[in-house]
Amino acid sequence: MIDAANLEQSLKSLNWWIDYLKLRRLFDGGRLTEIRYYCVHHYAQNQDAFFTFLKKNKFSLITKPLKIIKRADMERGDIRKANFDVEISVDALELQEKFDTLVLFSGDGDFAYLLENLRRKGKIVLVISTKHHIAKELIVNSDKYIDIKKLRPYLERNKKARLLQRAVDNGFSSAPQS
Repeated sequence: MIDAANLEQSLKSLNWWIDYLKLRRLFDGGRLTEIRYYCVHHYAQNQDAFFTFLKKNKFSLITKPLKIIKRADMERGDIRKANFDVEISVDALELQEKFDTLVLFSGDGDFAYLLENLRRKGKIVLVISTKHHIAKELIVNSDKYIDIKKLRPYLERNKKARLLQRAVDNGFSSAPQS
C-alpha cells in the first residue's frame, strides 16, 4: 500500500523518483495480491496521464479531491487536506485474508495501531520510508523497516525516462525514443 503523499515527500528529500514498473517487478514474485496507490486527485492532465499509466500496469488507484478549508485568518492561509489514513487502514483490514505480508510505503505514525493489529493476527508487516520521514512507532510495530535509500538501485527512475515522461506530460508527441 502506497501513501503517495508521504512517499513523494520522502523521495523529494532524497532527490530521486521511483520507477513504478521497477517497483511492481521488485514485489511481483508470483504472490503479489495487489499494489494500492492512495493519492489526492488534482484533475490535472499530467496527473491523469500518470494515473492511466498506473492502471495499465495493474496498480489499484484510490483517489479523492483535495479538501480546502478556508480560514478567517488570511495571514495563516487555507488548510489543505487529503489524508488517506482511514482508507489505507480500512482497506488493509478488509483485505487481510488475501495477504500474508503487508508492505506499507509510508512513515506516518498514525498507522502504528493498524500495524500492531495486523501483526497480532499473524501478518508480516514491512514498512518502507526514509530515516527522517518515519515515526518510531512504525518501526516498533513492524516486522521490518527498510530505508528506501537501500532500494534506490532497484527503484530509481533514470534521467532519460524522466525527460521522456516530462515530454509526454507537456504534450510533445515527437519525444525521443528510448
